[in-house]
Amino acid sequence: MKFLDIFIEDCRYYDPRNIELKTILKYVKLKGKTLLDVGTGVGRLSFPLSKYVKEIVSLDKDKRFLEYFRGKKRKNLSFINQNAEKYLKKDKKFDIILLAWPTINFKFIKLIKNVMHKNSLFIFITCNNNSDYETIVDKLNVVKKNYFEKDIKNKIKFIKELPRKFKLIIKKKFSTEYLYPDGKVAFRVIRNGLMLWFKIKLNKNAEEKLKKIIDKHKIGKKVKFKEKICFYILKK
Repeated sequence: MKFLDIFIEDCRYYDPRNIELKTILKYVKLKGKTLLDVGTGVGRLSFPLSKYVKEIVSLDKDKRFLEYFRGKKRKNLSFINQNAEKYLKKDKKFDIILLAWPTINFKFIKLIKNVMHKNSLFIFITCNNNSDYETIVDKLNVVKKNYFEKDIKNKIKFIKELPRKFKLIIKKKFSTEYLYPDGKVAFRVIRNGLMLWFKIKLNKNAEEKLKKIIDKHKIGKKVKFKEKICFYILKK
């Protein structure tokens, strides 16, 4: 499968109850606002949020997302194919800046402030690395021990910096899930996701381990992996 197909399919089975979207809608007034979605990917949140805001800019440096956005045009949604560090240095200000599931970059703290005015809101969403889904890789024993230790430490440090650099308005923790129609689909999507995100190609032994892990998460025919989410809203 192509990169874009794998990415789209991975998103398709995440958060079927739209918990992340509903949480944003609950705590943030969007009507008449401008929104910048940093690292938008396939616009998993950009497209539904475009129904509520005045204007949305979906930002991602990967050129492979151009094809997807060209086929899903919205009048108030613009896809900008540019490096976030470069774009965030511009003078344009936004009412809301969304940073969801990012690769941690400490430069974002200063750069996001640059595109905020005094009443702007910064929404930060990330996963908890101890959830059912996030621990799949460790259970497969396909990466060296403590492979994610540096990334996890960076995330913890980044989160600690947020209330020091911004005014914390809301801090929430909630659960979402990956929900697959059956074990076969779960196996294919998770296997492809491991290749996409971590460049991991499973051997026969690891594939059998993955099938057993999936079996433990079956509810009838369906397969559910819980995901724990950290959600923050901050002001300048």
